[in-house]
Amino acid sequence: MAIELSRLIEKVAHMDITLVAGEKGLSNCVTWVHMAETVEASDFLDGGQLAFTTGIGIGSEEELYSLVKSFWEKKVAGVIINIGPFIEVIPEKVKNFCDMHDFPLFVVPWKVHLAEIMRICCFAITKDEQRMMETSAAFKNAIFFPKQEELYVVPLSQRSFRVNWKYSVTVLKLNTTEPNKEARLESLCMSMENMIRHKNKNFAIFVNETELILVLANIKEEALLAEVKEIQRDINRFLMEGESVSMGVGRLTKSVRCLYKSYNQAKAIQRLQARGKIGADKVFYTKLGIYRLLMGIEDKEIIKDYYHHMLQPLIDYDRVNQTDLCQTLQCYLNNDGSVKDTAEELFVHRNTVNYKLNKVEEILEIEMSSLAARTELIIAFKLMDIM
Repeated sequence: MAIELSRLIEKVAHMDITLVAGEKGLSNCVTWVHMAETVEASDFLDGGQLAFTTGIGIGSEEELYSLVKSFWEKKVAGVIINIGPFIEVIPEKVKNFCDMHDFPLFVVPWKVHLAEIMRICCFAITKDEQRMMETSAAFKNAIFFPKQEELYVVPLSQRSFRVNWKYSVTVLKLNTTEPNKEARLESLCMSMENMIRHKNKNFAIFVNETELILVLANIKEEALLAEVKEIQRDINRFLMEGESVSMGVGRLTKSVRCLYKSYNQAKAIQRLQARGKIGADKVFYTKLGIYRLLMGIEDKEIIKDYYHHMLQPLIDYDRVNQTDLCQTLQCYLNNDGSVKDTAEELFVHRNTVNYKLNKVEEILEIEMSSLAARTELIIAFKLMDIM
C-alpha cells in the first residue's frame, strides 16, 4: 500500500520543508523513499517513490533539470532537494517543468538532515501500511467470519469504525490481460484509495484474492448512490487499454455485524454484470427489481433445487442432443412471449421457434400459454443467473 504525498509531508512539516512547484501533484501516492544524486542512479527508482537529492552529483542547472526530468519519467511521486553548497537555488526552468507536469518539488535548507526526513517518512509509510492491513483484516473477518465477533468488533472500534454505523460493501472485479494480475489489482486499489480519500474518511478498500472490496461506513443511502456513481465515472482513468471492471453494491446494513449480507449481495450483482445478465448501470442492490427479492434467499440449496426442478430436464436434453432449447426458451421469455421478436433475435424462422417451443412443452410437461408456467420459468432462469 501507499500513503498520499500531502499526508506524508505533514509528518515533516516542522522541518522547514517548502513546496516550490508541482502543487497539483500532492495527491500522488508514495510507496517508499530513495536517495538519488545522478541521472544514472535514477534508473534504480520505481514508480511511487519519493526521491531525495543533495545535488552532490550536479554540476550545472542543465544537469539538475535532467535529474528532475528523469525522476518524473520514472513516475516518482515527488522530489525533495537539499538547498546548500551544491544547489543554491532551483532554476525557473525546473520549476516550470514541475508545474507543467504536476510533479511536486520540495526544498529544505542545508541545516536540515535529509536522513531524519527519510526516517520519519519511512516510519509513517510503514505505520500507515500496518494500519490499513489491520483494518482490512478486521473487515475480512466481519465478512467471512461474522459469528466470531471478537475478530472484528474490537479491532474496528479501535480504528474509529463504530459497531452500529450503517455499512455498505462494493465488490469490483478487474478484467485485464496483464500477466501479473495481482500486482495490477494492488495498483488499482492504491489509485482508488487515493481517489476516495478526498471524499470520504470512513472507508476501507483492499484486495481479496481476485477482487477489490470497498467498505463505506457511516453513510446514508443518497450519499452512497452518489459516491458509487462518482467511482463508476472516475475509475476509467485508472484503467489500462483493454481493461474493464464489473461491480456490485450491497444494501446498507444495520451494523457491522451484518456486513457479510451486503458483501454477498454485492458479489452476486458483480457476477451478474460480469456475465452480461444486467447492464453496467445496474450495480445497486436496491435497483435490481426481482433479482433483489431472489438474492434474499439465503439457503442456496433451495435455489439450486428450484431451478434444477424447473430446467434440468431441458438442460440434459440439450447436452445429449446438442440442441439449444434452453437458449430459445430464455430468449422467448425475455421477449415477453413474442415468437416474432424471438425469431428476429435468434435469426431463425418463426416456424423454427414454434417447433422448439413445442419441444420444450413436451420435455418440461408445461403449457407455454400459461402465465403461471412462464413466470415460474422466468424465476428459474434468474435464479440460475444468480448461482
